[in-house]
Amino acid sequence: MLKLINHIILVFCVLTITYYNAKSQIELSESAEISLLTCSPGAELYSLFGHSAMRVLDPTHNLDVVFNYGTFSFDEDFYFNFAMGRLNYMVSPSSMSNFIRSYQYEERGVIEQILDLNLEQKQAIFNYLVWNAKPENKYYLYDFFYDNCSSRLRDVLDTTLAESAIKFPLMQREGKPTFRNMIDEYLIFHPWGDLGIDLGLGPPCDKVVSSSEYVFLPYELMRAYRGATLDGKPLVKQTRTLLNHPEWEVKWSVLDPIPLMWIIAGILLSLSAVGYRRHRLWIGIDLFYLFLTGAVGILVFFLWFITDHTGTMHNFNLLWAWPTHWLILPFLGNANIRRYYWLIYGGMLILTLITFPILPQMLHMAILPLIIAGIFRGFVNWRIQIQAK
Repeated sequence: MLKLINHIILVFCVLTITYYNAKSQIELSESAEISLLTCSPGAELYSLFGHSAMRVLDPTHNLDVVFNYGTFSFDEDFYFNFAMGRLNYMVSPSSMSNFIRSYQYEERGVIEQILDLNLEQKQAIFNYLVWNAKPENKYYLYDFFYDNCSSRLRDVLDTTLAESAIKFPLMQREGKPTFRNMIDEYLIFHPWGDLGIDLGLGPPCDKVVSSSEYVFLPYELMRAYRGATLDGKPLVKQTRTLLNHPEWEVKWSVLDPIPLMWIIAGILLSLSAVGYRRHRLWIGIDLFYLFLTGAVGILVFFLWFITDHTGTMHNFNLLWAWPTHWLILPFLGNANIRRYYWLIYGGMLILTLITFPILPQMLHMAILPLIIAGIFRGFVNWRIQIQAK
């Protein structure tokens, strides 16, 4: 059934591209307009940062098409390619009516910025978009920070208007935010997504964003278009809201990562304290803690060393989340192995806690209670076994 659906989608995309290739043979009229569409964030994690697309409207030729750089083929290899950092995105045209309908359904806003272009510039952009949507040109290797649906639409103007004097404004914000700082502004509505991203992304995410790199976020691209000039005049001649979107509220829950981790750490600390007073280790606590943090370590190790993701390299979460935890689990019954392993690991946790504020990577605050619980657990293991001798 899945293969049949994929074949139907493939045929539809081919027919759509063929149709707009035929449309590209026409010369745009003076009434044609080209605009940037900026879509508000959605509820799902993949849509949480918004979206950008480019619209070409020519009433004379009954043309109203949106070129979307944020589509991908959902096939049997999708999850594997996504996990490995090898996911090809593609340019796909669609009708404006279908585009708007999908965002109405998702209750997301759409803002349109109509560009002040002459006919030659409009034709150049349109021809490039259609060329880019051809089967042999439409695919590109997606990179969240450097090559995505938003950054591509600045590249479109840089490429097609190279002969014109197009200038984008300096985008630097006060305080010089990093990539992580900027995406955190959106992740406040998705705390578990925030934790997952902070665990998976290493120091490349803590790089200060340069002026030209701000456009990796759709709203920043909209800001860049708003402040840009073309041949000495504003690039955008009109801005209008096509769809409004409801305001989101930040909702706190005891099941959010930070309070939940403090609850878990509190339970581990309490049980360890009771066990220490009774001279009991209760190895089940070690099994739980090492299994949990070891799973995080395996994920971080996989993203860094196995996949092609560039943002996951040199991840300092390996200071506290060791993949070796899973290797030591079968040997926890050996008192000497357990004692010396906890001594080494506990020392690293203390070092991580001390250097936490000055590390070149910003670690998530939810891991602090786990680090504290681990330090105390290591102390209990060492002291009880020393006293037992």
